[in-house]
Amino acid sequence: MASYKIKILQIAQDDMKAIVAHIRINDPDAAIRMYEKIKASIGKLANFPLIGPAPLDKKIAEQGYRMIVVDPYLVFYILVMEDNTVEVHRGLHGKHKLLIHPKACSANRS
Repeated sequence: MASYKIKILQIAQDDMKAIVAHIRINDPDAAIRMYEKIKASIGKLANFPLIGPAPLDKKIAEQGYRMIVVDPYLVFYILVMEDNTVEVHRGLHGKHKLLIHPKACSANRS
């Protein structure tokens, strides 16, 4: 399988910053470790874009989302086959109510 480009949308970048900031309050070293763990998991998508399953939520899955678990976080992404790109849309705590607004996210595509 060809290598895919990784594009992390601004909202997903903001999610990652919030994750790190939240963890850093109690344990700065753990915040760095979690950032590196999420970054490495996203990086694997370049060579294995189908590694993540479709979410169980049908509404999200029907919009083409896949996800990877970086416990306790879920990273949501889509494949843009036309240009061999993995677009990372969100990184959320697994206990959050899933609020993914694909129309808003797709407006961020360049």
